[in-house]
Amino acid sequence: MEDHQDQEYIKPRLRFKAFSGEGQKLGSLTPEIVSTPSSPEEEDKSILNAAVFIDDSVPTTKIQIRLADGSRLIQRFNSTHRVLDVRDFIIQSRPEFATTDFILVTSFPSKELKDESLTLQEADILNTVILQQLK
Repeated sequence: MEDHQDQEYIKPRLRFKAFSGEGQKLGSLTPEIVSTPSSPEEEDKSILNAAVFIDDSVPTTKIQIRLADGSRLIQRFNSTHRVLDVRDFIIQSRPEFATTDFILVTSFPSKELKDESLTLQEADILNTVILQQLK
């Protein structure tokens, strides 16, 4: 040991090195599916072709739905629409899910939307992301 009590302390320079490894998601609700993201044109098309009636006199919200096949839908709903209306919209937009048993889950904190008779406001899912999980 050496006594350096008389010397002025010089803080050592630390070199910053960015993380260069691969990131992994833990506890993902849906399996990771590698696919090309939906283009804005596809998202606009899904909004325009939707069979959801929007009442402009009632507050509206946009909900992003991440489907189990890796695609996503973005749709405007009234805050008075029900969770069942979101389920119906998914089936109308993607008929292949009509015969598939699935549940809807909020992104974070993860909560299953069991009571489909609740309005979107009562379910507290205004302007959120909803995940579709296959059973």
